[in-house]
Parts: sequence; structure tokens; C-alpha cells
Amino acid sequence: MKTIMAGVCAMALVGISAMMAQDKGTAANQSKEVQQESKTTTHNRTAKTSSDTVYGKVESYDAGKSIKVTIPGKMSNTKSFDLDDKNVTTDIASDVKVGDWVSVREKTADNGHKTITVRHSSEKHAARSKKTS
Repeated sequence: MKTIMAGVCAMALVGISAMMAQDKGTAANQSKEVQQESKTTTHNRTAKTSSDTVYGKVESYDAGKSIKVTIPGKMSNTKSFDLDDKNVTTDIASDVKVGDWVSVREKTADNGHKTITVRHSSEKHAARSKKTS
């Protein structure tokens, strides 16, 4: 009887721990990251740009300074974006807040200048894909 009760108590503790970690784990599992590189050739030169788009849940947001979004993988993975760097141009939806699902696109030109665009995302993505073109 004592063995059965000990087993039941252990299972209850495991269940409670799993429920507490579920929200952040669910966000990480439903996030998606897409990386893309492109090359444009003109008669004068070749320009390279790369973009990284993260679909995830906003973990923290300090308007005009930084935003942190869940990324695919482990339960605690997040990606931070610096919004106040002198070499960054930002375009962020005015009503973004912690807990929202968003897409964050960071586009980097061959001169190093970054453009960060944050939009609400109606989709919660469950897979990670990498794209090169």
C-alpha cells in the first residue's frame, strides 16, 4: 500500500512540473524560424542580402530598445533583437505586447545595415525550416 501511495505522489509531482513548463514549452514548439539569403547581380556589382524571420511569442518588449521572442527548439530558447542600434531601421506594429504571437523579420544588407519588421502573426508554427535562394 505504501509503495502504491509513493508511486501516486511521484506521478502527481511530475504532472504538476510538466503543467508549469507547458506554456513556455508550447510557445517554443509552435515557433518557427526561416533563414533566407539572396544575391542580386547587376552590371555594376553583386548585392547580397540575408533575412531571418522568427515566428514566435513575445517574451519581453521594451519599446524602441529590444524585443525577445521564443524560437524553435528547447523550452527556454529565445532570440533578442536590438531595436536602438544606430545601424538599424525598425518598423513595429504599434500594439505589440508581451504574450502576442508575432513575426520578426531581420533583413541585413551587404553593407551591414539591418531592417527589423515586427508584425502580429495569426499563425503558430510547429516546424523549423531553413531556406536558401
